[in-house]
Amino acid sequence: MVLGGIFSTIYVLFTIPSFFLIDRIGRRPLFLIGAVGQGISFLIPFGCLIHDTPETAKGAAVGLFLFISFFAFTILPLPWVYPPEINGLRTRTLATSVSTCTNWLCNFAVVMITPLFINTSKWGCYLFFALINFAYVPFIWFCYPETAGRSLEEIDIIFATAFDQKKLPFRVAQELPKLSLAEVEEHGVKLGLYSENDQLKPVTVLNEKEESVTEV
Repeated sequence: MVLGGIFSTIYVLFTIPSFFLIDRIGRRPLFLIGAVGQGISFLIPFGCLIHDTPETAKGAAVGLFLFISFFAFTILPLPWVYPPEINGLRTRTLATSVSTCTNWLCNFAVVMITPLFINTSKWGCYLFFALINFAYVPFIWFCYPETAGRSLEEIDIIFATAFDQKKLPFRVAQELPKLSLAEVEEHGVKLGLYSENDQLKPVTVLNEKEESVTEV
């Protein structure tokens, strides 16, 4: 019971940094930190439980605490933020629904399968999850473009440019500078996302103190 309370407390506390880091360092680095950190965390109980003794069990517990720390500020919040950003307007609702459904189905599968797996092979279970996390790293590296600081229209431009130039989206995101509204329109017309008659409306920001409207 005490360990459960400590576990939950660590879980809650380590979710807090995600509010500040997700925009400060970006989605892509957090995904990578989470995958590598969780993989290393699972290797600790894997190594400790090969020879299961009371002493090695303590080391395994440290690995689990480390895992939940990495998970709480990386992989936990990102699946709720990233899918809506990388999908265009026409597919955003459906794609976000599918990603949310997949997220919960995977959670359900892990909760149901893990106890059976641990009963069969304690160390094997943690090795399996470590390998899954490490296998996730190249997928993140090559398939996940950075979206922090980008408008949804810019992200559309990134994927359209990647398709047009036969490049990986993460490369385009690294090479493409931040775009103004006019530049988004220009790129969108060239890529066929908008017609020349389409015009993106500027975002209006109301400054309540000065009671003025500023166009961004």
